[in-house]
Amino acid sequence: MIRAVVFDIDDTLVDFSGATGRGLLAHLATTRAVSPTDAEQYLALWRHLEQIHFTAYLRGECTFTEQRRRRAREFCATAGFPLGPEESETDAWVARYLEHCDKAFTLFPDVLPALDTLRHAEVRLAAMSNSDRAYQHRKLTTLGIRDRLEALVCCDDVDGVAKPDPRIFHAVCDRLGLAPAETVYVGDRLDSDARAAIAAGLTGVWLDRTGDGQADVPTITTLDQLVRLLPARTVRKGS
Repeated sequence: MIRAVVFDIDDTLVDFSGATGRGLLAHLATTRAVSPTDAEQYLALWRHLEQIHFTAYLRGECTFTEQRRRRAREFCATAGFPLGPEESETDAWVARYLEHCDKAFTLFPDVLPALDTLRHAEVRLAAMSNSDRAYQHRKLTTLGIRDRLEALVCCDDVDGVAKPDPRIFHAVCDRLGLAPAETVYVGDRLDSDARAAIAAGLTGVWLDRTGDGQADVPTITTLDQLVRLLPARTVRKGS
């Protein structure tokens, strides 16, 4: 019997890619003119560096804060406006960028209705992320849903263990006091979310918001479809 649904956060509950893209361009626009062509190139570079440096963080090669610094320094140098050697200058640049991102973060429109439906069905709710706990806690609190989630587990809660490692999936199950077989995990990444959850013994669900993919795992295109995927005995009659 399914007793809990655990959600990935970024690009599952929160429009992370959209917000960080808008945040980056808003930040850059405070100091320079940004043409449409510039914007496209800046965003492509930022996404490329984000993948490189966040992956280094997940491998334990640097801290969460340091991967941000490295990304900012490399981005600015490559884009033609290098930062000075002082760490304080880099930190100030990152802080201004994050301020713009914080203003841009939004929940996807299907999030609150889905959480309400699951809560009415007496399904327990939690979130799990490869990101930094303090960062995700603040984000979810600002967006008004942290108190709807019984548990939040991030990789710094489990000694840097990150998806797709089964140990982080087991950690959130342990936090809820449930077996993996009693838990669903929903995320926007096919391999590191859905397939990794299945490998760890959970029910993995891929949230394919574009609807373009095909996979051999349970797949939804909106969170509204999630309840229909759960076993009938999970949901109370009349819900």
